[in-house]
Amino acid sequence: MKHIKFVLLIWLISLSGYAQNSIKNTWLNSDQQSKAAKANDSITYNFTITNTTSESQDFKIRIEAPQNLACQVSLKDSLITIRGKAHYKGESQMIVSDRIPVGGQETSVLIVENVSNNQTEQLSFITVRYRPHPFLFVTDKVLEDAKNKVEKTAWAKENLDNLIAFADAYEVPELKVVDKARNTLRWKSLAYNAADSEKAFQVLLAYKFAGNKTYLEKVVQLVKDVTDPEKGYLSIGAATTGVQVHEGNFFMYLAAVCDILYGENIFSEQERQNIEQTMRYYLEQDRSHMSPIGIMNHQASANIGSVVTSLFLQDMSTLNHFVESDGGLFDQMAKGIMPDGWWFEGTPGYCYLVTERFSLVAQAYENYGWNLYDRRLPARYKSKDFENAKDGFTGMKFDIWGPTGSSTRGLEDMVMAYIPMMDEHANLIPNNDGTLAKPGDFYELAYRHYKEDDLTWVLNHSERDSWIALLYGVAELPEVEDPRTASDYVSNVGLVALRSQPESKQLEDQIQAYFKFGTHGGWHGHLDRTGMVALNRYGHKYFGTEMVWFGYGHAGYKESVQASATHNMVVVDGLQQEAVPSEQTLFYKGDIMQATIVETQARWRRIPIFNREVFPPWNDFDYAPDFEPILQRRLSVVTDDYVIIADYMKSSQKHDYDWLLHPVGFQSISGAKSKGAVQDQLSDDSNSQYKYFKDAQWYTSKNTKKVMFQEDDMKLDVHTLWPKKAEVFVSKYPNAGKQRDIRNNPDRATYGVRISDTEAQFLHVLEPYKDASAIAKIESKNENELTVYLTDGRKQIITIKDLKGDNVQITIQEFVDDIFVATEHTAMQE
Repeated sequence: MKHIKFVLLIWLISLSGYAQNSIKNTWLNSDQQSKAAKANDSITYNFTITNTTSESQDFKIRIEAPQNLACQVSLKDSLITIRGKAHYKGESQMIVSDRIPVGGQETSVLIVENVSNNQTEQLSFITVRYRPHPFLFVTDKVLEDAKNKVEKTAWAKENLDNLIAFADAYEVPELKVVDKARNTLRWKSLAYNAADSEKAFQVLLAYKFAGNKTYLEKVVQLVKDVTDPEKGYLSIGAATTGVQVHEGNFFMYLAAVCDILYGENIFSEQERQNIEQTMRYYLEQDRSHMSPIGIMNHQASANIGSVVTSLFLQDMSTLNHFVESDGGLFDQMAKGIMPDGWWFEGTPGYCYLVTERFSLVAQAYENYGWNLYDRRLPARYKSKDFENAKDGFTGMKFDIWGPTGSSTRGLEDMVMAYIPMMDEHANLIPNNDGTLAKPGDFYELAYRHYKEDDLTWVLNHSERDSWIALLYGVAELPEVEDPRTASDYVSNVGLVALRSQPESKQLEDQIQAYFKFGTHGGWHGHLDRTGMVALNRYGHKYFGTEMVWFGYGHAGYKESVQASATHNMVVVDGLQQEAVPSEQTLFYKGDIMQATIVETQARWRRIPIFNREVFPPWNDFDYAPDFEPILQRRLSVVTDDYVIIADYMKSSQKHDYDWLLHPVGFQSISGAKSKGAVQDQLSDDSNSQYKYFKDAQWYTSKNTKKVMFQEDDMKLDVHTLWPKKAEVFVSKYPNAGKQRDIRNNPDRATYGVRISDTEAQFLHVLEPYKDASAIAKIESKNENELTVYLTDGRKQIITIKDLKGDNVQITIQEFVDDIFVATEHTAMQE
């Protein structure tokens, strides 16, 4: 118990830093500067004045302009004398005015003057007229509307049935302490998972709908366990087996649970004190993590937990701190939301996580009577450094690239931003540390508020099975057109989607190819500028950016997952690409051709090597001092039947250029002759990312090559038209064990084509298809021209002009039975 009292003492002392004063006080402080009470009830604020000298000193105490306040205010004393090195405990009492609306607030300013030296310090106290619970994610009106929706709407009824079944099966997680490694660091915590409080929230919702007291009793038990002063959070200061991001989620939903339970009026006064002390200790823990350069999903999520917890307590001074201070909510939004609306990390899962957290806060604000949905925040500069790493550490870059866009940022930017990079089922394509992402639940909240047709389209492809949909989902959605069938791009995250426009207009016939050129994304960014991040057809996903997954605390995370060689791109000397601002220099969308050119000019270096003895756990290596940046340019064309990829690499130094592609299901290779025995690894150098590529067979080639792959009934033919003379290899793609979705498929292979020179040019055709190939043959006289003969009698001639220069142009001509029928030229859209 002594440990608990000490922790609480430190916590109470440090809470004085929550004041919103621009100048930090040195001898005047208070442990709590905002309280809530009902109209005509009184609130007492305690404050401490410290005489820091050895001599007695006199102090005057007053409230600034009390005549301007609706609340009645009184002071215990107005003139005091404090002995040297002594303290005075003062009180300011407020009687809450019935002229303040429910949930409204009034700020009074306490001014203390040291008469001896004329120094003045002040504190602001925010008095709130108490709003009855619940008001966070649930209100009585929201529940009433949801019950009506369940009675009238089949999907909502099914949603509720599933929720009740979940509540029936729910068991209260055990209260215990674990000593567990979190990636590479180790500490003790309670044994809860981040989702345990959200599960309890769902069980409590089932109680509010069905009235089953067993559900209520389960949730009350969890709350009492967590807030037990001897065995709960106060005893150890960590709730979950995760890290900062998980703690934020846990406390956000713990606050939402208690918000409903306070409305039930079932806790004793002591139990309420336990709850509120637990929450205030979490707030102090999170306060220590806040940093103006800690812009990331971890701090954002932890911050949201604090914002929601502060709002639950109706402690507006603390809430203002977590909203307005450096590293707080507004700072995260103003710095982390890019001009194109994407969250800067660029990883679908983390983009959705942060967007959902911001959306939940917006809804809690709306329920309380405020509006964050439409709030516009002046954009702020995001540092190139992170709180525990400098710019460039292990290749990571933390700033934002691309156009600066609007001078403001807001939630609406985020909820609309991801749609252009979705597939036909509203799944967000993979990027960085992420796989395909289904529509986020926040789209229910977004459509409810913004009523945009694009959001309707997303919801029409979602399962609508979340508690958010149950409470806030619009009952009936109109049918709207697919907003993203055409080719498109987003400039800051730097993704471009080339989508063929088949005459059939059937989305399953459409080829979708996605390429990358943008913002790195910090800790979750990959080293794959110019890479093809996805290729889709007939609902099949050929590729992703996380086709191998070792886990964050594993050597293979940075040595392989994030490194360049596991991506569909050209790799130099087996090294790791430098992440630098890159660009799209050409974009064209037509009827028979879609095209883009993305390029970068970067250095290459060794991969970082895992080392548990340091933190962050990586030995980093600089670029060789004489390594000059290499021009890397990728031109891509998508037609109704195939994809053309033309790569140009240029350096003043000689390098090995490896063109890499990683499909599943290697079947055969023609046009190449095997050389030597199968090697255990592509490279036996322990410092090379190629050590993760197993069973490598090398080939020599002097001709056009065709490599065939097949996964179930989906096929992919890869035609290497140029170079004809090259070293070629096929190997197993890196694998970390258990297969999950696109990750760790044991049948995934790597096809590589190597040129050793100062510059290199590659020309490939990829045909994704099922059943029979549409390509009869391909002819190519040089690296800049090819003719594709199709089995239905069409012939297409594609000409690339000035790929090595500054004015690249692409022309496609189409013939049917040798009769010219159409042409498109990229200059047509300049």
